[in-house]
Amino acid sequence: MTFSEPSTPLPSTNSLLNSLKSCIHCGFCLPVCPTYKVTGSEVESPRGRLYLLKHMLQDAKNESDEPNEHLQPKQIEPHLSQCLGCLACETACPSGVPYGDILHQSQKMFLTQKNPFIRHLKRFFFQTVLPNSNLLQFGAFWLRLYQKAGLQRLVRFSNVLSLLPLIQHYEALIPPIPQHKPFNIGMSFGNPEHERVALFTGCIMDVMYNSVHWATIKALVNNGYYVTLPEQTCCGALAYHGGEDDIAKKLARKNVLSILRSQPDWVITNSAGCGSTLKDYTKLLANDGIYAEKSRLFSEKTVDIMALLAKKPLKPCRLPIPQTVAYHAACHLHHAQGIINEPENVLHQIEGLTLLPLKDAAFCCGSAGIYNLEHPELSNDILAEKIRHIEATQAQTLVTGNPGCLLQITKGLQENANPMRIAHPIELVAESYSK
Repeated sequence: MTFSEPSTPLPSTNSLLNSLKSCIHCGFCLPVCPTYKVTGSEVESPRGRLYLLKHMLQDAKNESDEPNEHLQPKQIEPHLSQCLGCLACETACPSGVPYGDILHQSQKMFLTQKNPFIRHLKRFFFQTVLPNSNLLQFGAFWLRLYQKAGLQRLVRFSNVLSLLPLIQHYEALIPPIPQHKPFNIGMSFGNPEHERVALFTGCIMDVMYNSVHWATIKALVNNGYYVTLPEQTCCGALAYHGGEDDIAKKLARKNVLSILRSQPDWVITNSAGCGSTLKDYTKLLANDGIYAEKSRLFSEKTVDIMALLAKKPLKPCRLPIPQTVAYHAACHLHHAQGIINEPENVLHQIEGLTLLPLKDAAFCCGSAGIYNLEHPELSNDILAEKIRHIEATQAQTLVTGNPGCLLQITKGLQENANPMRIAHPIELVAESYSK
């Protein structure tokens, strides 16, 4: 196994300090912060993290002769790393503090504080595994065999993994792996004279929730769009949120070049995390002389499937969906992209469907990319409250627009032996056109 040498440039201290000064420590972020709500600790809140980061940078800039009295990176990094990056604080902040940008810059700053082996292993995963659909499908094959052969049922029934709590936590996150219905580059669906959309299939989304892509195509074609499948790769979200910008930029350039070549009117995503990152290509490639303008155009064309369908009334449904449904608002849809009412507005148009209110619908479920792998205990504590609110709705179906949320909430409901269906909202739209 070989690793590329990390080469992520460090952010400017002055730039970070200027951003940090916009925080007035009002505390509006506290009640919406999942880690603060669970721990009750100020240093696990947005306000507390910004305070620590600001004083560390100020101490470093003053170059004091007594560094032992000052905050050191190793003291700050654990608190920054426990942030989910849900951006609920940005939505609540009256001062417009760019918390997401500050978090991203600090992630790059603290890369040297990470365990070198773990960091290189993650980089290998980000740049070699996720962009390689063959490797992902190979892994999915063995997971599918593990489930189909009854091994998963046996392992869970025997409770043998209780001896290895961390492995048990990881295993519980494995969703049912469906038979993959592959896409081929250049495939198209619908009438070529209609508005042209390029479907972004992603990596984990395509492996774990391939059926959502087919539902997306069905819904789009039935609503008068021409769908194309251009060449593409992983969006780079995990690398980007981990501060590994060099990997994220490489993947971004590939996607911008390949997808724009197909001349789409829209670039469609059905994964909140992917959509948020694709829109951030403008920031990521802002200083790239070749790709800056291309990335701006690309990001402007990128839109979530539910936001696109909300732009005009749905075509009449052929099949009523007589279900009670609760909607969980994925963080990177609601907070990062500002897509708040559109999914429910679309769902309201499905005949027979009844939307039930979900308390704190936009509160994080604890998934947050690979957060539930790196911080399982805190993630589970955050999930527990989300599951309580979901179960209180007594809905037949819970819908959400992000694969991480689907995985996390499925785990929570399974552990409570709750048979509630979990789906992407576009699946219900597609089902209404089934006849």
